[in-house]
Amino acid sequence: MKALVTGSSGLLGQCQTKLLVDRGDTVTGFDMVAPTDATDGIEVVCGDMREAGALRDAARGVDVIYHLAAGQRMKPQFAALDEQEIFDMNLRGVDNVLEVALELGIPKVVFVSSSGIYGIPQTVPCTEAHPTVPLGAYGESKLQAEALCVRAIDRGLDVTALRPMSLFGPNMTGVFVILFEWVRTGRPVFTLGSGKNRVQMVSAWDVADACIKAAECSPSEHFFNIGSDPDTVPTVRGQVEALAEHAGTGSRVVPVPAAVLRNTARLLHPLGMSPIVPEHYLLADSTFLLDIGRAKTALGWTPARTNVQLMCEAYDWYVEHGDHDRRQHPALRALNAVTGVLRR
Repeated sequence: MKALVTGSSGLLGQCQTKLLVDRGDTVTGFDMVAPTDATDGIEVVCGDMREAGALRDAARGVDVIYHLAAGQRMKPQFAALDEQEIFDMNLRGVDNVLEVALELGIPKVVFVSSSGIYGIPQTVPCTEAHPTVPLGAYGESKLQAEALCVRAIDRGLDVTALRPMSLFGPNMTGVFVILFEWVRTGRPVFTLGSGKNRVQMVSAWDVADACIKAAECSPSEHFFNIGSDPDTVPTVRGQVEALAEHAGTGSRVVPVPAAVLRNTARLLHPLGMSPIVPEHYLLADSTFLLDIGRAKTALGWTPARTNVQLMCEAYDWYVEHGDHDRRQHPALRALNAVTGVLRR
Protein backbone atom coordinates (compact mmCIF):
# COMPACT_ATOMS: atom_id res chain seq x y z
CA MET A 1 0.00 0.00 0.00
CA LYS A 2 1.18 3.53 -0.77
CA ALA A 3 0.53 6.12 1.95
CA LEU A 4 0.86 9.86 2.45
CA VAL A 5 1.40 10.99 6.04
CA THR A 6 0.90 14.69 6.77
CA GLY A 7 2.61 15.98 9.89
CA SER A 8 5.26 13.30 9.42
CA SER A 9 7.92 15.14 11.45
CA GLY A 10 5.78 15.31 14.61
CA LEU A 11 5.43 12.95 17.53
CA LEU A 12 2.65 10.90 15.97
CA GLY A 13 3.98 11.29 12.43
CA GLN A 14 7.33 9.69 13.18
CA CYS A 15 5.64 6.76 14.93
CA GLN A 16 3.18 6.43 12.04
CA THR A 17 5.81 6.40 9.31
CA LYS A 18 7.90 3.82 11.15
CA LEU A 19 4.99 1.41 11.64
CA LEU A 20 4.00 1.78 7.98
CA VAL A 21 7.52 1.20 6.67
CA ASP A 22 8.02 -1.76 9.01
CA ARG A 23 4.98 -3.45 7.51
CA GLY A 24 6.18 -2.84 3.95
CA ASP A 25 4.15 0.18 2.85
CA THR A 26 5.55 2.84 0.53
CA VAL A 27 5.42 6.09 2.50
CA THR A 28 5.64 9.79 1.63
CA GLY A 29 5.93 12.21 4.53
CA PHE A 30 4.57 15.75 4.16
CA ASP A 31 5.36 18.49 6.65
CA MET A 32 6.44 22.12 7.00
CA VAL A 33 9.76 21.00 8.49
CA ALA A 34 11.91 17.95 7.88
CA PRO A 35 11.83 15.37 10.69
CA THR A 36 14.74 15.38 13.13
CA ASP A 37 14.95 11.61 12.94
CA ALA A 38 13.37 10.58 9.65
CA THR A 39 12.35 6.97 9.19
CA ASP A 40 14.60 5.17 6.71
CA GLY A 41 12.85 4.39 3.46
CA ILE A 42 10.35 7.26 3.29
CA GLU A 43 10.23 10.13 0.83
CA VAL A 44 10.06 13.45 2.66
CA VAL A 45 8.26 16.40 1.07
CA CYS A 46 8.46 19.80 2.76
CA GLY A 47 5.27 21.76 2.23
CA ASP A 48 2.45 23.64 3.91
CA MET A 49 -0.86 21.80 4.26
CA ARG A 50 -2.63 25.10 3.54
CA GLU A 51 -1.23 24.96 -0.03
CA ALA A 52 -3.45 22.62 -2.02
CA GLY A 53 -1.07 22.40 -4.98
CA ALA A 54 1.86 21.08 -2.96
CA LEU A 55 -0.42 18.62 -1.17
CA ARG A 56 -1.91 17.44 -4.47
CA ASP A 57 1.52 16.74 -5.94
CA ALA A 58 2.53 14.71 -2.89
CA ALA A 59 -0.72 12.74 -2.87
CA ARG A 60 -0.73 11.53 -6.48
CA GLY A 61 -0.97 7.76 -6.68
CA VAL A 62 -1.43 7.06 -2.97
CA ASP A 63 -3.98 4.63 -1.57
CA VAL A 64 -4.52 6.37 1.77
CA ILE A 65 -3.85 9.74 3.38
CA TYR A 66 -3.13 9.80 7.08
CA HIS A 67 -3.85 13.41 8.00
CA LEU A 68 -2.00 13.98 11.29
CA ALA A 69 -0.75 17.55 10.77
CA ALA A 70 -2.14 20.25 13.05
CA GLY A 71 -0.98 23.51 14.55
CA GLN A 72 -1.08 23.88 18.32
CA ARG A 73 0.36 26.74 20.36
CA MET A 74 2.13 24.38 22.77
CA LYS A 75 4.31 23.16 19.88
CA PRO A 76 7.42 25.37 19.60
CA GLN A 77 7.08 25.97 15.84
CA PHE A 78 3.58 27.42 16.32
CA ALA A 79 4.11 29.35 19.56
CA ALA A 80 4.05 32.72 17.80
CA LEU A 81 0.63 32.12 16.21
CA ASP A 82 -2.54 33.47 17.79
CA GLU A 83 -5.71 31.43 18.34
CA GLN A 84 -7.34 32.52 15.07
CA GLU A 85 -4.24 31.60 13.06
CA ILE A 86 -4.20 28.14 14.67
CA PHE A 87 -7.87 27.65 13.83
CA ASP A 88 -7.46 28.81 10.22
CA MET A 89 -4.35 26.68 9.65
CA ASN A 90 -5.92 23.48 10.92
CA LEU A 91 -9.24 23.91 9.13
CA ARG A 92 -7.63 24.84 5.81
CA GLY A 93 -5.37 21.80 6.03
CA VAL A 94 -8.25 19.37 6.53
CA ASP A 95 -10.29 21.00 3.78
CA ASN A 96 -7.39 20.65 1.34
CA VAL A 97 -6.75 17.01 2.25
CA LEU A 98 -10.38 16.06 1.70
CA GLU A 99 -10.69 17.99 -1.57
CA VAL A 100 -7.43 16.52 -2.92
CA ALA A 101 -8.56 13.01 -1.99
CA LEU A 102 -11.88 13.50 -3.78
CA GLU A 103 -10.22 15.07 -6.82
CA LEU A 104 -7.58 12.33 -7.19
CA GLY A 105 -9.90 9.43 -6.33
CA ILE A 106 -7.89 8.39 -3.26
CA PRO A 107 -9.86 5.58 -1.61
CA LYS A 108 -9.28 6.36 2.08
CA VAL A 109 -8.53 9.24 4.47
CA VAL A 110 -7.74 8.73 8.15
CA PHE A 111 -8.04 11.98 10.06
CA VAL A 112 -6.67 12.45 13.57
CA SER A 113 -9.10 14.70 15.41
CA SER A 114 -8.94 15.22 19.18
CA SER A 115 -10.71 14.50 22.45
CA GLY A 116 -10.46 18.28 22.86
CA ILE A 117 -13.73 18.61 20.94
CA TYR A 118 -15.61 17.47 24.07
CA GLY A 119 -14.47 20.31 26.32
CA ILE A 120 -15.12 19.80 30.04
CA PRO A 121 -16.53 16.27 30.47
CA GLN A 122 -20.18 16.19 31.50
CA THR A 123 -20.27 12.40 31.85
CA VAL A 124 -17.41 9.95 32.40
CA PRO A 125 -16.30 8.03 30.49
CA CYS A 126 -17.17 10.11 27.41
CA THR A 127 -18.67 8.19 24.53
CA GLU A 128 -18.54 9.47 20.96
CA ALA A 129 -22.04 10.90 21.55
CA HIS A 130 -20.84 13.23 24.32
CA PRO A 131 -21.71 16.93 23.73
CA THR A 132 -19.00 18.85 21.89
CA VAL A 133 -18.05 22.14 23.55
CA PRO A 134 -14.33 22.75 22.80
CA LEU A 135 -12.44 25.20 25.01
CA GLY A 136 -10.00 26.76 22.56
CA ALA A 137 -9.03 27.26 18.94
CA TYR A 138 -7.35 23.87 18.64
CA GLY A 139 -10.41 21.91 19.79
CA GLU A 140 -12.76 24.13 17.80
CA SER A 141 -10.69 23.59 14.65
CA LYS A 142 -10.94 19.83 15.12
CA LEU A 143 -14.69 19.99 15.62
CA GLN A 144 -15.21 22.07 12.49
CA ALA A 145 -12.85 19.72 10.62
CA GLU A 146 -15.05 16.78 11.58
CA ALA A 147 -17.98 18.61 10.00
CA LEU A 148 -15.93 18.85 6.79
CA CYS A 149 -15.31 15.11 7.03
CA VAL A 150 -19.05 14.45 7.26
CA ARG A 151 -19.62 16.49 4.10
CA ALA A 152 -16.85 14.58 2.31
CA ILE A 153 -18.39 11.27 3.42
CA ASP A 154 -21.71 12.43 1.96
CA ARG A 155 -19.84 13.05 -1.31
CA GLY A 156 -18.57 9.46 -1.37
CA LEU A 157 -15.17 9.66 0.36
CA ASP A 158 -14.27 6.94 2.88
CA VAL A 159 -13.12 8.89 5.97
CA THR A 160 -12.41 7.60 9.46
CA ALA A 161 -11.66 10.10 12.23
CA LEU A 162 -9.94 9.27 15.52
CA ARG A 163 -10.29 11.32 18.72
CA PRO A 164 -7.22 10.59 20.85
CA MET A 165 -6.38 11.83 24.32
CA SER A 166 -3.01 13.61 24.90
CA LEU A 167 -0.25 11.74 23.09
CA PHE A 168 2.98 10.51 24.67
CA GLY A 169 6.03 9.11 22.92
CA PRO A 170 9.42 9.95 21.40
CA ASN A 171 10.11 13.52 20.22
CA MET A 172 7.51 15.01 22.56
CA THR A 173 7.06 18.76 22.82
CA GLY A 174 4.57 20.84 24.76
CA VAL A 175 3.36 21.04 28.30
CA PHE A 176 4.30 17.54 29.45
CA VAL A 177 7.97 18.12 28.70
CA ILE A 178 7.81 20.64 31.56
CA LEU A 179 6.78 17.75 33.83
CA PHE A 180 9.60 15.57 32.51
CA GLU A 181 12.20 18.25 33.15
CA TRP A 182 10.98 18.78 36.71
CA VAL A 183 11.26 15.04 37.36
CA ARG A 184 14.61 14.68 35.60
CA THR A 185 16.14 17.42 37.77
CA GLY A 186 14.48 16.23 40.98
CA ARG A 187 12.38 19.37 41.39
CA PRO A 188 8.91 19.49 42.93
CA VAL A 189 6.17 18.59 40.46
CA PHE A 190 3.18 20.92 40.55
CA THR A 191 -0.19 19.30 39.91
CA LEU A 192 -3.10 21.35 38.66
CA GLY A 193 -5.39 20.92 41.64
CA SER A 194 -5.34 18.20 44.29
CA GLY A 195 -4.44 15.45 41.82
CA LYS A 196 -7.37 13.28 42.91
CA ASN A 197 -8.88 13.43 39.42
CA ARG A 198 -8.10 10.83 36.73
CA VAL A 199 -6.89 11.80 33.25
CA GLN A 200 -6.49 9.26 30.48
CA MET A 201 -3.60 9.52 28.02
CA VAL A 202 -2.48 7.48 25.04
CA SER A 203 0.76 6.29 23.47
CA ALA A 204 1.56 7.69 20.02
CA TRP A 205 2.46 4.13 19.01
CA ASP A 206 -1.04 2.96 19.95
CA VAL A 207 -2.64 5.83 18.01
CA ALA A 208 -0.50 5.00 14.97
CA ASP A 209 -1.66 1.39 15.22
CA ALA A 210 -5.28 2.58 15.42
CA CYS A 211 -4.74 4.69 12.28
CA ILE A 212 -3.52 1.65 10.37
CA LYS A 213 -6.45 -0.45 11.52
CA ALA A 214 -8.82 2.36 10.49
CA ALA A 215 -7.24 2.44 7.03
CA GLU A 216 -7.76 -1.28 6.57
CA CYS A 217 -11.53 -1.24 7.02
CA SER A 218 -14.62 0.81 6.25
CA PRO A 219 -16.59 0.74 9.51
CA SER A 220 -20.19 1.87 9.61
CA GLU A 221 -19.25 4.44 12.26
CA HIS A 222 -16.81 7.18 11.31
CA PHE A 223 -15.64 8.65 14.65
CA PHE A 224 -13.70 6.80 17.34
CA ASN A 225 -12.32 7.62 20.78
CA ILE A 226 -8.72 6.51 21.27
CA GLY A 227 -6.99 6.26 24.66
CA SER A 228 -5.37 3.93 27.14
CA ASP A 229 -7.64 1.44 28.90
CA PRO A 230 -9.74 3.68 31.18
CA ASP A 231 -9.91 0.98 33.86
CA THR A 232 -6.13 1.23 34.36
CA VAL A 233 -5.94 5.04 34.73
CA PRO A 234 -4.73 6.12 38.20
CA THR A 235 -5.31 9.49 39.82
CA VAL A 236 -3.15 12.32 38.50
CA ARG A 237 -1.23 12.32 41.77
CA GLY A 238 -0.74 8.56 41.54
CA GLN A 239 0.41 8.91 37.94
CA VAL A 240 3.04 11.52 38.80
CA GLU A 241 4.20 9.59 41.87
CA ALA A 242 4.63 6.47 39.72
CA LEU A 243 6.77 8.46 37.27
CA ALA A 244 8.85 9.96 40.10
CA GLU A 245 9.43 6.48 41.54
CA HIS A 246 10.43 5.22 38.09
CA ALA A 247 12.88 8.11 37.64
CA GLY A 248 14.33 7.85 41.13
CA THR A 249 15.30 11.54 41.24
CA GLY A 250 13.49 12.47 44.44
CA SER A 251 10.75 14.64 42.92
CA ARG A 252 7.67 15.06 45.06
CA VAL A 253 4.16 16.22 44.25
CA VAL A 254 3.11 19.76 45.22
CA PRO A 255 -0.58 20.49 44.57
CA VAL A 256 -1.48 23.99 43.34
CA PRO A 257 -5.12 25.02 44.02
CA ALA A 258 -6.96 24.81 40.74
CA ALA A 259 -8.69 28.16 41.30
CA VAL A 260 -5.33 29.89 41.76
CA LEU A 261 -4.00 28.29 38.60
CA ARG A 262 -7.04 29.18 36.53
CA ASN A 263 -7.17 32.79 37.67
CA THR A 264 -3.44 33.31 37.10
CA ALA A 265 -3.54 31.67 33.67
CA ARG A 266 -6.60 33.71 32.68
CA LEU A 267 -4.64 36.88 33.43
CA LEU A 268 -1.47 35.77 31.65
CA HIS A 269 -3.02 34.09 28.59
CA PRO A 270 -4.29 37.26 26.80
CA LEU A 271 -0.82 38.75 27.27
CA GLY A 272 0.87 35.71 25.75
CA MET A 273 2.60 35.01 29.07
CA SER A 274 0.88 31.80 30.19
CA PRO A 275 2.83 28.54 29.74
CA ILE A 276 -0.50 26.70 29.40
CA VAL A 277 -3.56 27.30 27.21
CA PRO A 278 -7.29 27.28 28.16
CA GLU A 279 -7.60 23.60 27.22
CA HIS A 280 -5.19 22.90 30.10
CA TYR A 281 -6.15 25.29 32.87
CA LEU A 282 -9.92 24.96 32.46
CA LEU A 283 -9.63 21.17 32.73
CA ALA A 284 -7.15 21.36 35.61
CA ASP A 285 -9.08 19.36 38.20
CA SER A 286 -11.51 17.45 35.95
CA THR A 287 -11.62 13.69 35.49
CA PHE A 288 -11.35 13.01 31.76
CA LEU A 289 -11.79 9.46 30.50
CA LEU A 290 -12.92 8.20 27.10
CA ASP A 291 -14.97 5.12 26.39
CA ILE A 292 -12.91 3.22 23.79
CA GLY A 293 -15.36 0.34 23.31
CA ARG A 294 -16.36 1.41 19.79
CA ALA A 295 -12.76 1.35 18.54
CA LYS A 296 -12.18 -2.06 20.10
CA THR A 297 -15.27 -3.51 18.46
CA ALA A 298 -15.32 -1.84 15.05
CA LEU A 299 -11.58 -1.42 14.38
CA GLY A 300 -10.29 -4.46 16.25
CA TRP A 301 -7.92 -2.15 18.11
CA THR A 302 -6.72 -2.40 21.71
CA PRO A 303 -4.17 -0.12 23.42
CA ALA A 304 -0.95 -1.91 24.28
CA ARG A 305 0.21 0.50 27.01
CA THR A 306 -1.30 1.73 30.26
CA ASN A 307 -1.13 5.37 31.36
CA VAL A 308 1.86 4.73 33.61
CA GLN A 309 3.71 2.64 31.02
CA LEU A 310 3.33 5.17 28.21
CA MET A 311 4.41 8.09 30.41
CA CYS A 312 7.48 6.25 31.70
CA GLU A 313 8.43 5.24 28.13
CA ALA A 314 8.16 8.83 26.95
CA TYR A 315 10.11 10.10 29.97
CA ASP A 316 12.95 7.63 29.34
CA TRP A 317 13.18 8.81 25.72
CA TYR A 318 13.28 12.43 26.89
CA VAL A 319 16.05 11.74 29.41
CA GLU A 320 18.20 10.06 26.75
CA HIS A 321 17.41 12.20 23.69
CA GLY A 322 15.51 15.34 24.74
CA ASP A 323 16.63 18.95 24.52
CA HIS A 324 17.35 19.66 28.19
CA ASP A 325 18.84 23.07 27.45
CA ARG A 326 15.76 24.49 25.70
CA ARG A 327 14.94 27.94 27.01
CA GLN A 328 12.03 27.74 29.43
CA HIS A 329 8.95 29.93 29.50
CA PRO A 330 9.54 33.02 31.74
CA ALA A 331 6.72 32.01 34.11
CA LEU A 332 8.29 28.59 34.57
CA ARG A 333 11.76 30.06 35.14
CA ALA A 334 10.30 32.19 37.92
CA LEU A 335 8.51 29.17 39.42
CA ASN A 336 11.67 27.08 39.28
CA ALA A 337 13.63 29.87 40.97
CA VAL A 338 11.14 29.97 43.83
CA THR A 339 11.22 26.20 44.26
CA GLY A 340 15.02 26.27 44.20
CA VAL A 341 15.02 28.68 47.10
CA LEU A 342 12.52 26.57 49.00
CA ARG A 343 14.63 23.43 48.49
CA ARG A 344 17.68 25.16 49.95
